[in-house]
Amino acid sequence: MASNPEQLEAAERTHSGRLLLRMPKQLHAQLAARSDRDGVSLNQWIVAALSRAVAGEEGPEPEPRPRGVPRELRVALIVNAVVVAVAAAIAIALIVIAWS
Repeated sequence: MASNPEQLEAAERTHSGRLLLRMPKQLHAQLAARSDRDGVSLNQWIVAALSRAVAGEEGPEPEPRPRGVPRELRVALIVNAVVVAVAAAIAIALIVIAWS
């Protein structure tokens, strides 16, 4: 492990920042649940946890950041808009037919 600034700088030049990590499925699920609960990506959550561990911190986890609109809600809103548009088109067609 690099202990002085020169060794740390040399180690940073030889590491890409990418890491393939294998873990038990249950641990993966637990980590994903924690990151969802905290409102951050799994990658961000693990990096923060590892950073705290390396720094020797055992303090509270970082505040969750607000997330955007969940994908399921976005899809539901789009489907709803399409259904309303189709219903409006049918209603207009029926009105036109009734007036004829």
